[in-house]
Amino acid sequence: MKKILLAIILVSFAKTYSQTNYAFVYNNDSILKKGVSLHDAKKYDEAIKEYEKISKTDPKFLNAQYEKALSLKQSDKKEEFKSFIEDLYSKNVMPEYPELYTVYANFLSDEKEYDKSEKIFKEGEKYLPNSSSFLYNFAILYVRKGDTQKSVDILERIITNNPNHPSSHFFLGTIALENGKITEGTLALMSYLVIAPTGPYAEAAILKLNAKYGQNYLDESKVVFSKTGDNFEEIETILRNQLPLNSAYKVKSSIDDVIIRQVQAVAEYTLEHKMGDGFFETIYIPWVKTMMEENQFEGFSYYMLVSMEEKLGKALTKNVKKITSFNENFITKSFWPKYAKRNLDIFGKQEDVVITLQNGRPYLIGPQINGKSEGKYKYLNSDGNLNGEINFKNNLLDGHQKYYDPKGNLIEEKNFVNGKLDGTRTTYYKNGSIDLVENYKDDLLDGICTSYYPNGGKNCEISFVNGKRNGKLICSYQNGGKKTETNYENGKLNGNYLEYNEAGDLKETANYTNDVVDGKSIEYYDGKVVKNEVTYKNGDLQDTYKSYYSNKTIERESTFLSGKITKLNDYFPNGKKSTELTYDQKGLVEAYNYFDINGNKYYEEKYKSGELKYGLQYSDKNAKPKEISLSQKPFEIKTYEGKVIAYGNYEKGNKNGEWNYNFRSGSPKTKEFYTRGKLHGLYTSYNQNGNLDNIRNYANDTINGTFEVYEDNKLNRTFYYQNNTQNGPFKSFYPDGTTSIEGYFVNGDLNFKKYSYYQNGTISSIENYVDGYLLNKEYYNLKGIKENDIDYKNKTGKFVLSRNNGTIIQDYNLKNGIFNGAYTAKDKLNTPITTAEYVNGKLHNAYKSYGPTGSIYTESTYYNGDRNGISKQYDLVGNLRLTTEYTFGDENGKTIRYYHNKTKLSEYNELDGLTEGEHIYYNQKGEPILAIGYTNNQPTYYTRKSKTGELNDKVIIENETAQVSSYYPNGKVAIQLNLLKGNLDGKFVIYNAESKPEYESMYKNSILDGDRIEYYANGKIYKKEHFVKNDFEGNQEYYKEDGKPWLISAYKNGEFHGNTLIYKEGKLILTKKYDSDELVNITK
Repeated sequence: MKKILLAIILVSFAKTYSQTNYAFVYNNDSILKKGVSLHDAKKYDEAIKEYEKISKTDPKFLNAQYEKALSLKQSDKKEEFKSFIEDLYSKNVMPEYPELYTVYANFLSDEKEYDKSEKIFKEGEKYLPNSSSFLYNFAILYVRKGDTQKSVDILERIITNNPNHPSSHFFLGTIALENGKITEGTLALMSYLVIAPTGPYAEAAILKLNAKYGQNYLDESKVVFSKTGDNFEEIETILRNQLPLNSAYKVKSSIDDVIIRQVQAVAEYTLEHKMGDGFFETIYIPWVKTMMEENQFEGFSYYMLVSMEEKLGKALTKNVKKITSFNENFITKSFWPKYAKRNLDIFGKQEDVVITLQNGRPYLIGPQINGKSEGKYKYLNSDGNLNGEINFKNNLLDGHQKYYDPKGNLIEEKNFVNGKLDGTRTTYYKNGSIDLVENYKDDLLDGICTSYYPNGGKNCEISFVNGKRNGKLICSYQNGGKKTETNYENGKLNGNYLEYNEAGDLKETANYTNDVVDGKSIEYYDGKVVKNEVTYKNGDLQDTYKSYYSNKTIERESTFLSGKITKLNDYFPNGKKSTELTYDQKGLVEAYNYFDINGNKYYEEKYKSGELKYGLQYSDKNAKPKEISLSQKPFEIKTYEGKVIAYGNYEKGNKNGEWNYNFRSGSPKTKEFYTRGKLHGLYTSYNQNGNLDNIRNYANDTINGTFEVYEDNKLNRTFYYQNNTQNGPFKSFYPDGTTSIEGYFVNGDLNFKKYSYYQNGTISSIENYVDGYLLNKEYYNLKGIKENDIDYKNKTGKFVLSRNNGTIIQDYNLKNGIFNGAYTAKDKLNTPITTAEYVNGKLHNAYKSYGPTGSIYTESTYYNGDRNGISKQYDLVGNLRLTTEYTFGDENGKTIRYYHNKTKLSEYNELDGLTEGEHIYYNQKGEPILAIGYTNNQPTYYTRKSKTGELNDKVIIENETAQVSSYYPNGKVAIQLNLLKGNLDGKFVIYNAESKPEYESMYKNSILDGDRIEYYANGKIYKKEHFVKNDFEGNQEYYKEDGKPWLISAYKNGEFHGNTLIYKEGKLILTKKYDSDELVNITK
């Protein structure tokens, strides 16, 4: 046995193939390819760094772990490798990527832990029962363990299923020789040399075959190579007596050596051998016999020695033509049909079949007649497992075909007639639901074609005639509501195009004639309020295109003449013009004019033939504009009042290098980089308060690379973009930087698993997606134990879900697996948590959430997923604190903040989320004490109380910065606040006329940071809230007017986290425990 181990190369692993880098485009294939390349170059540490770039949510994450394991092993980091591979095993992920079993089992084998290695191999065998590389390593284990019989059994199993696995032939032949089976060993090694004449064991095989059989391989053992058949007594007697070595024996080769003589003798014997059902005679003799019948032995005698070219020299090279002839006339013509012929079970029936290769691996197994595929075939994947059931007739696909994914799930069925699609083709989602049903005739779509959603419900349906759409194309939402309706005639759009939103209202309407849009096209917010409108004539835009803000004011207006644009105007939300572009007769830009919120033109760009030539700067200090040369460095753009709001450089009429843009206050707005006029490089955006908003990277005007989103100067989300589309992993973070959610996007849609986490890092839920649709969801408790597993497939009706050991009970309605209808959540004391209504997964109509006491907390009306109308927010004990008006998701209208006594604290108007007009502050008696005037979110003045007590003392605000105070007639301070570049900064206090504080808070760049306190009229605290960078943090305290506690609620990272204590008459009556905003326990 020692000789065997020294003779072979034991393959432990079978390999087939500081700072944020914002330009990094996440592509798992590229990352893995680079890692493998580094591994092959023996740069293992660098390879590991590449593999670690693959996110845990990536579908190829375990592939990366496999490659990382290989690199760790090769880099001799034994302990690190051991810890790594054992961790993967303990997490039970290996069934998802079974190749990991090979890595782990081989490591244990190397460590001489043979029993543990065998255990792992047997586990892996459940998933890789036909993998040649896996089974080969399994066979090696048994050699090491001293169990030769099991090794032989596995090797014969490999060779039966995969004739093209050279190492198994060599290994089996070696074992056969070492156990005295010289004929069996010769046949196996001949087969190795015919398929791998230059393989890694070729010279070793030649040396073994060159040993005289009368003097070597004399040991015999009890190893069974064939239970029946394989009677080679006659040839073994000849070989043992060394008759082929006799000078009288005629050699059919110019090379006369022991190997030639012994191999020739065995080959000639195959012509007379009486066939039985033994392994070696059925596997090997047919191809050898055919070779002899075709008089190809001489060519083979040289072909099998090509690995010895340097040693044999001219004796071999002079026969190169015969080697080539053998390859062309035997290997490529006669060899494979005989060599790869087997009698195997094909779907429950024993048949003579031929194994066909693709990329060196078996991929089709089925019967052949006269070299042509005929009948039912197994279609295999790279692991040798079933990938499909294929039917052939006269070498063409014919009949019903089935295809499976690596887990054995049916993914496609289709019918062929004479190699052409004919009949029904059905594809399936990974959850088993039907994805698409098509009908074909003579390889063309013909008949009804229907697509479906993953959880059930029809998506779209259309008829085809001779491969062309014909008739109505109707698409529906997942809940069955109509989505679109169009009409086709002979493959072309004709007639009305109608699109509806989830609420059932018209979203868009247009008309087509022979695939060309013609007539009026209108898009709506709700089927009534117009979003945009335009008229086409034969596909060309006519007259004007108009788009509107959700508050119905004009947003953009374009003018067209004969399909070419002549003018384009953009507008501020208040309806005033912001920019104006004019175009020449060819549709090229002539001038680009910029206006401020007051209607003043402050800058103009002049073009010729579409190329920028110079700029004109307008100013309130000069009657005529000043021409600015593009050669000026830096090139500056200023406001009408002379403040720099943009600067950078031009080269040949194009922006180049770094450009900076500022708000009117001087705070940075964006920092951008250009190359030849296109955004290229880092792009950094800031909020009006100066805080970071997002960082992204551009390549040739498209977003490519890392995209980071910030909230209140804290990293909130990270994405990866490729050509303006989200692709790859994403993460969301709690304010303290820990991960809250992570998942994976493919072409902008969520796919695969999305993980949500409690604040302590424990998984709270795992959702599984396909193309943006949720297939199933698993809920976990704080101990990491799975509580619920919801499969949304074909789920329609009313359902109840209990969470956290019955602490929360949810009642909800589903239609085809999506929320549709009423939704309620209550705690185990029947206290309401949420009431809502959904339509096709979107909030619609009334939505209410409730605080810990059961009092109302938020109250909104939704339209098709967006807030629409008045939204109300209440504090934790149920007092109204804020109302905001929305139009289709945009803040438009009056926003009012309230004191606990229901009087107004402040009120202002918003247009598209921007403050417009006066922001008025009140004391608790309802008296106005201060007004700050805003234009397009910019504070321009404030009006304070005069000595008469009237609000009529107006003060102009310079540069959006001022220390603002207003006084009562008695000289006492009514309100104090500080504006810094338009932002609240520092202490904000409102007093009553007796100088007692009514309300106070701390801001930094309009971000709440510190305590916010509201007082009763008697001076006692009503509530004391604590903020860290705009998030509730720590205890939030509420008190009755007599000072007794009312409610104390613990927060972390802006969420309920910890105990909420509820009091009655100063005594604790109820404790509600929350974790990560979720109620987990109630105690009285």
